[in-house]
Amino acid sequence: MSGGFGELTPVRPAAVRSLSRVRIESVASMKLVCLKYVVACLFLGTLCAMAQAVHQVTPIAPPTGSYITFKFDWDQGLPWLQYSIAVDDAGNTHFEGIGNPIESGDSDTFSQDFIMTGANRQKLFELAGKLDYFQGSFEAKQKNIAKTGQKTLGYHGRDAGGGHAVEHSTTYNYSPNSDVQELTRIFQSIAATVDYGRKLAFKYRFDKLGMDAQLQSLRDMQASHYVEELQAIEPILQKIAADPNMMHINRLTAKQLLRSMGSGGMPGQTATQP
Repeated sequence: MSGGFGELTPVRPAAVRSLSRVRIESVASMKLVCLKYVVACLFLGTLCAMAQAVHQVTPIAPPTGSYITFKFDWDQGLPWLQYSIAVDDAGNTHFEGIGNPIESGDSDTFSQDFIMTGANRQKLFELAGKLDYFQGSFEAKQKNIAKTGQKTLGYHGRDAGGGHAVEHSTTYNYSPNSDVQELTRIFQSIAATVDYGRKLAFKYRFDKLGMDAQLQSLRDMQASHYVEELQAIEPILQKIAADPNMMHINRLTAKQLLRSMGSGGMPGQTATQP
């Protein structure tokens, strides 16, 4: 036909190619969007897993099954957003935490193993017994108390007589109980010590000129009793003290810190640290 109402206009090959290309590009675009969605879901899942894993802490080969845990969680926490510490009745201690990237630029999970001193280990278990192994609420009843992070003390094992199995925990922001306050102080001081250890390790590798300020800060914190269990970071202090390329003042400060824990600057085997 030619010129009639029912005349069929043939589709040009170029138009077919153009239409096909549009369809192909549309499908490719949809696939790209789906892929981005999947990757985003996987990334969010990984972040959630990291946030939860820090609280899944178990002690190192507990000989009797009795151990105490302390967990901290606060989205404004410095230097740690989250961390957990577990110590068993032989002193085996495991730390695991996620630092605040605003302060350190690092949000990876950090872990540390060491042997707690007998004095602190004994104190922790004695205080746990006095507090009925954290059975009950120790949160302050007053309102409008500033938030300082959610804290959880837990006990897993047996009572002081070695008879009944015990597993209790208590969560609080602030407690007026002096025994809870002392437990909190010890655990938070350990977290501060581990933080200094990881920062000193970073300075040692990438910023030796910034080492002096970090070491002096650690000495001040030690004098004020804001750090505990310095043997947890003994390996990095040993490296600094023994490195002839370090500034003399830094080597001297490291040796003084080592002497304060009774190691005398000699290599020890009390901690494992990267």
